Amino acid sequence: MDFRKFYDEQREYTAFRNDPEKREEYIIKVNWKAEQILKVIRGDLEFNNILEIGCAMGILLNIISDKLSIRKRIGLDISEENIKVAKELYPESTFYQGTLEKFAEKIPNIFPFKKFDVVLLSDIVEHIPCDKEFMEMVRNITSYVLINLPLEKCYKNKHRQYGENDHSGHLRCYDSKMAENLVSSAGFEIVRSSISNALTDKIYFDIYQKDRRKRVNKKPLHLRLFWTIFYFTEDKIKLFNKGIYEKIYGANYFALLKSKI
Repeated sequence: MDFRKFYDEQREYTAFRNDPEKREEYIIKVNWKAEQILKVIRGDLEFNNILEIGCAMGILLNIISDKLSIRKRIGLDISEENIKVAKELYPESTFYQGTLEKFAEKIPNIFPFKKFDVVLLSDIVEHIPCDKEFMEMVRNITSYVLINLPLEKCYKNKHRQYGENDHSGHLRCYDSKMAENLVSSAGFEIVRSSISNALTDKIYFDIYQKDRRKRVNKKPLHLRLFWTIFYFTEDKIKLFNKGIYEKIYGANYFALLKSKI
């Protein structure tokens, strides 16, 4: 699979670059992720530098850095198109295009340190062919990791064909136990963690509801009625039983990890 080409042409990133309305929605989604990530950070920690692997357009990197007053901000992404946009949006941050394998070799030559204070991994591990090997490589270049991992091993995705042909490029899915086992086996201590579903956030849910309404309105009358009732029931489950809702629709795992070496 040509991952560089895939992410150059990825639907959400392309929409961000070309559609102002989609750009606004994308930023709202990133802000929600930033809020969840910030909740797992210990108050006594200070970071002088940060690297985001899979930084896309650099939005999350800079939101997190602004909140934590981190001055040295580095972003790495395989997509050349994403890096072009990131450099335009955030000229004071530093961005590199390429893979972690090649970038890791250059760290001693381009930075005055061997390890970053913290590495940010948001919606990235599920795209990596060998997740444990990747996490071990990350462990070798940082003291801490902030991770956001989608927990998609749920009823809704039971027939989804994960792998190179997946529409989002997700090579596998996880539940919370699998996420914890992955980071522990890769040599990390879990300092703090939380699980949350984005659709419990009102602003995020409003975007989802708007897109959902557009899809339903395009259907014939009898199907509009069916899906209206279906989504009404779905929303009630979300309100009254968070646990069941996450088992059906999944969630996201957020954690602060500390390298054991």
